[in-house]
Amino acid sequence: MTEYHDKRIIRSKTAIKETFLKLLSIKSFDHITVSEIVREANYNRGTFYANFETKEHLLDVVIQDALREMIEQIRTPYKSISKVDMNELNIDDITLFTYFQDHVKLYKLLLSNHIRVDFRFQIAKAIEHLFIEEYEYEIEEGASLDTKWLYIYRAHGIAGLIIRWIEEDFSASPEYMAQQTLKLMTTSTKVFYVKNGGDEK
Repeated sequence: MTEYHDKRIIRSKTAIKETFLKLLSIKSFDHITVSEIVREANYNRGTFYANFETKEHLLDVVIQDALREMIEQIRTPYKSISKVDMNELNIDDITLFTYFQDHVKLYKLLLSNHIRVDFRFQIAKAIEHLFIEEYEYEIEEGASLDTKWLYIYRAHGIAGLIIRWIEEDFSASPEYMAQQTLKLMTTSTKVFYVKNGGDEK
């Protein structure tokens, strides 16, 4: 009986979330009501409030689920190793970009102007938290670098790369993006030139 009850809760919760996303794809969050969600999902308001406090809570659950899945994809290549040499990583083990391609509708929706939440920033913060809490970079001896800012810099850079790739409708393959990410994480540049710089007389 308990197992059946649990499955019923999971089924209703999933149906409500899927219906909510379907509605969100055609109208803004502000114009969606709880009554509309439950009507389209073929449930009642009691079932909705048994799973979610408000429609804002429903949106937050959808966002947190998406971020949790994204973080799991980032962790995938490193699950069975303690020391990571990014120069030796197998591109095929990096599943993050394939994951985004497989869930393009969800992420484009969360990045759209249909919701008021800054999902771009939430992606960056989730990656930043992962880097700071779970990873420790090996820094050159004597380098006067606060690693906190290194993690923040890299996390927000990767987030920007992911977002631009999604917004450009996957202008490159997942394999290419994985390869470029590894190169970006391992490339150091100490000199740059100002285009059209210098004295112009």
